[in-house]
Amino acid sequence: MARFYGSFIKYARVQAKPHPGIKEEDLISMFEHLSTLLNAGVPLLRGLKLTVEQTQSIKLQAVVRDITNRVAGGSSLNEAMTRYPKVFPYQWTQIVRIGEQSGQLSPLLEKLNVNIKKRSALSGKIKSAMIYPSIMFGVAVICIFVMLWKVIPTFAAFFGDFGSKLPAITQFVLDMSNAVQKYGIAMVLATGTFIMLFKRFIATDYGGRQFYSLLMAIPVVGELVIQSANEKLASDLTLLLKSGMPLLDSIRSAQDATKGNPIYYDALGDVHMKISTGGDLGSALESTGFYTKMLVGMVRMGEESGKLPEVLELVAGYYSSKVETLTIRLTTMLEPLIVIGMGVVVALMLASVYLPMFQLGGAAGGG
Repeated sequence: MARFYGSFIKYARVQAKPHPGIKEEDLISMFEHLSTLLNAGVPLLRGLKLTVEQTQSIKLQAVVRDITNRVAGGSSLNEAMTRYPKVFPYQWTQIVRIGEQSGQLSPLLEKLNVNIKKRSALSGKIKSAMIYPSIMFGVAVICIFVMLWKVIPTFAAFFGDFGSKLPAITQFVLDMSNAVQKYGIAMVLATGTFIMLFKRFIATDYGGRQFYSLLMAIPVVGELVIQSANEKLASDLTLLLKSGMPLLDSIRSAQDATKGNPIYYDALGDVHMKISTGGDLGSALESTGFYTKMLVGMVRMGEESGKLPEVLELVAGYYSSKVETLTIRLTTMLEPLIVIGMGVVVALMLASVYLPMFQLGGAAGGG
């Protein structure tokens, strides 16, 4: 369950997976330090050198040091950052490019950092909300495995002395226990292999479509996927448009940030095509069928009033709250389901143990 839901979180909340060993918190700290120095009037190269000294992460420090050396050698900050796409997503480097071209690098870095903080905060809330259900699920699986591996076998010899046929449920549990005894390690390895293959499958275009189509068909979970996609688009476009990026380029950049979900990636590709041929954003979004009526209506209002970035910022805040609410609702539903499921399994195991005893007692009493 944790891995299944985690796959959704990676799409919904994270623009790009950070380089292994580099935390999002380290990136936030780096951008904050650099933007503060630039705001104070420190030249870019000097600011980068000071940022290298203040960076705690060894891997990020190596990246920033290389960027510093490249800037010192004549490269722009954007050019140097694009060499590390796993650390700095395309959307971030485009904002840096606009900042350098417009002479507004410092304020745009500050806006970018604020955006990253908001995303990180919401992602943290979602993950925190899922910790308890994930732990409950993990403990339940371990308990069931231990019972089949250690507890049930202690009754097997006793049941073997029965002259009569065992109840079907008892025989089933004993067969499961024997399977765990004989193939337990193979089961664990098979589960690990399945998870690895599943992750590779959903990383493909076809697999990703099937996975997110399934997610979107599940009550509450599907709503969460859709609301997150609406929040993500509104948040991305707010940042990009306020940075001075043209609408078409902003759509392309926002599309690049949805590579984890082929459904929405293609949807934004269609939006880009329709706008490039003279369509408006509201109609283009509506034609995809994947964005809510509220988002479409607010976008049209923003286009008509000439205040699209400001309207999108309000929409992003609204959907951010919706995502939090839906996450709480989902976890509230999962917790009792896990408890009930665990209770049913334990009850069946207890029944499988006690039913033969009751039969034996009844036979002895009747004799």
